[in-house]
Amino acid sequence: MPSANSKSMPEGVGTSPLLSAFLFRVGLALVTFEEVRPLGIMLSDYCFLLSLIFIPKPRLLRSTGSGVLLAGSLILSGALLSLHGASSFADAVGPLARLFMLFGLIAPLALSHSKDIYKNISFIVGGIFVNCVITLIQAWVFPGIVDVLSINPPQPDVGFSGRFQGLTEFPVTLGLSAALGVLLGIGLFSLARSGLVRWGLAALILVCTVAGLLSGSRTFIASLIPSIMVFALYQKQRRRGVVYATAALIVLGGAVSYLAPGVVSEYSDRLGTMGLVDYGRLASSAQAVMEISEKPILGWGVDHFVDEGGVLVLPETGEVTSAHNTFLRYWYAAGLLGAIGFLALFAIPTRRMLRVLREKAPDRSRDVLRLILACYLFFFIVSNLGPYFYNRYLYVPVFVFAGFVAQSVGPVQARNAARRPAVHLPTPNIQATS
Repeated sequence: MPSANSKSMPEGVGTSPLLSAFLFRVGLALVTFEEVRPLGIMLSDYCFLLSLIFIPKPRLLRSTGSGVLLAGSLILSGALLSLHGASSFADAVGPLARLFMLFGLIAPLALSHSKDIYKNISFIVGGIFVNCVITLIQAWVFPGIVDVLSINPPQPDVGFSGRFQGLTEFPVTLGLSAALGVLLGIGLFSLARSGLVRWGLAALILVCTVAGLLSGSRTFIASLIPSIMVFALYQKQRRRGVVYATAALIVLGGAVSYLAPGVVSEYSDRLGTMGLVDYGRLASSAQAVMEISEKPILGWGVDHFVDEGGVLVLPETGEVTSAHNTFLRYWYAAGLLGAIGFLALFAIPTRRMLRVLREKAPDRSRDVLRLILACYLFFFIVSNLGPYFYNRYLYVPVFVFAGFVAQSVGPVQARNAARRPAVHLPTPNIQATS
């Protein structure tokens, strides 16, 4: 029987919401640990499911206004309609279940826990940092550490080839995770006032930079540089912080070149050999567009998410490749609604961020919104450089950031409305008539 205190306690206050928030943030920290899958399920998903159990259900129902649920509804609707062209319903059940898990369960949960953005960013950065540290240990101290820590890994470790992946599934995943860590580290560095915090963030940026180079991923550079440029351009009020962050990045780059010249040399050689532009992937994207034109409305079916979409055999190497573009792959598999939903996932929050930045929001909100805007550009670039369908390390931060943006719009508009001077209409002069 509930006590009187529990009856009078307001909704959202108590042990269960706090435990739900903590479990969710632990899951955030583990989104890049893809090689750790007890019973075949990612460790982060266990945390998200437990967080769902403890969260007050009314909070999930109020997670609206971010554009994420609209985008997820469009994607799921497109996936259902695409069953018309699926090879078989049995083949489509798995992708449908994974899409529902991502957009139907994890997305509302992330929106519900998006308010405390600094804590969420701290857990994201912390998880990336740990994974990058594991990569450095694997490269220089204990090559078998990934095999020891992995549980039911979906992909074998390829560290023997000279490209490292840590506990992510692929080296490219480590590269983009490290790039996100560097971007968030630079953003937090420019906002930090404590010298001790800045030293810690400098160490974070250094470790993530080295891990990104060890991954050998071109995505690390291609996604990071434009995002840093956008963040710097929008930081009009904190130019000094950006200058400090840029100077720290240059110094750290010199430190990396001095302390690990072999890593820098191998990464440069790979870029020189492969180039920044992969013409095979461009050709496969063009092939995907031709295939989409055959079924532009309903798509080819969600059972074709992973293994099809612009498949080509490169004549030079005999390598089989497919379109490394998430937007095209969503359109290919889930039809036009899936493509619109995927674009809406980025377009709606970005539009709201730009609107809030134009208004007189509090400095602390504006600072973090500029960083989130740079992160959104980062994620959009990444999604156009690879096929990412259900990946937690991409979508869950996007959900969290969109939820924070939605919660920032209302207070800013209310504050600006309160500041507007009241309009006093003249009192009409009504003369009595006999």
